[in-house]
Amino acid sequence: MKKFAAVITTLSIAAAIIMYVVGSNSGHLSELKDFFWVPIPLAVLSLIIAFSKKKENI
Repeated sequence: MKKFAAVITTLSIAAAIIMYVVGSNSGHLSELKDFFWVPIPLAVLSLIIAFSKKKENI
């Protein structure tokens, strides 16, 4: 599960960067620049999952 969360984090951050760059360069796709932040909460959530430690039962 942690590897999957790390992959989702990477893809979400890459999507946000690509949306910002494409939205900045293209006049027809300028809406992408306005909404580049949308995948960032998913990246933060999956980053928390990827670095969370499992609790041990005593």
